[in-house]
Amino acid sequence: MKISVIIPASGAGTRLGGSIPKQFLHLNGEPILRRTLGIFDMLGNCYEGSTDRNINEQSASCLECVEIAVAVPEEYLATVAEYDLATPLHIIPGGKTRAESVYSALQAISPYTEIVLIHDGIRPFVTPETIRAVAQAAATYGAAIAATPVIDTIKQADAQGKITSTPARSTLWQAQTPQGFTYEIVTRAYAAAYADGILSTATDDASLAERLNIPVHIVPSPPTNIKITTQTDLSLAEILMNKQ
Repeated sequence: MKISVIIPASGAGTRLGGSIPKQFLHLNGEPILRRTLGIFDMLGNCYEGSTDRNINEQSASCLECVEIAVAVPEEYLATVAEYDLATPLHIIPGGKTRAESVYSALQAISPYTEIVLIHDGIRPFVTPETIRAVAQAAATYGAAIAATPVIDTIKQADAQGKITSTPARSTLWQAQTPQGFTYEIVTRAYAAAYADGILSTATDDASLAERLNIPVHIVPSPPTNIKITTQTDLSLAEILMNKQ
């Protein structure tokens, strides 16, 4: 299955402090964004070492990343251009918000692609298994996201801080990325959001499909697929790197 990947990575990283955006901070000597891109860059080569007996079985789950569109701050365009990737890379200036960056990246990828995966540039621990599962679910259902079950009890409260309800924990999932869609669905969802003037308020891609009543399926993903946004996240990422 051939996929196109969009990596929004244009945030300023203010919650981590410092002058360097968080996606360009280093983990084990490598920028976080470079590590994330490398995971998708390694997809493919499914048949290396295969035999005639197992090649058909592998083809069912084989993914080939044919292009990556990455949105970064304008002052980092040249930095990302120096990354050594085998996959064709479209490097574009990011928008003011995540959704605006994704919308711009959609204009850069091929309109003939089958599946589009959108993944946060600051989630450098996503596994090939999760990527494969989301892509397969998107091909089957049209839209799918990686998510992990919520393990804490969640409370809903009003503006005064008074609890109004306690949702059943069994129904709650914490959304992650990648989020995958057919090309037709993701472009339609983003075009509608742009036309309706709500693009800048979107916090994830699935919500734009949901508002068009497009069913989005959940693919269970491990909690180690973390998004690095705070100093605590960065410390956890360093622990995960050491374990690897």
